[in-house]
Amino acid sequence: MMNEKKLLTPTDVANRLQVNERTVTLWLRRGHLRGFKIGKEWRVSARDLENFLEQSANVPVRVRRNRA
Repeated sequence: MMNEKKLLTPTDVANRLQVNERTVTLWLRRGHLRGFKIGKEWRVSARDLENFLEQSANVPVRVRRNRA
């Protein structure tokens, strides 16, 4: 079952998002990106990364116009 849910390192996340590994570590420390530590090493689930990306998306808000 654990093989089905691969855990990502900050390096894996940084490579996927094309950002610096320090940026990912900062997101983890500040709680912006959900993750957990095993000893001194951070790990992020693929699901948590996907949720982070969805929450960070710039989605335009539909404006409802009143027509008189």
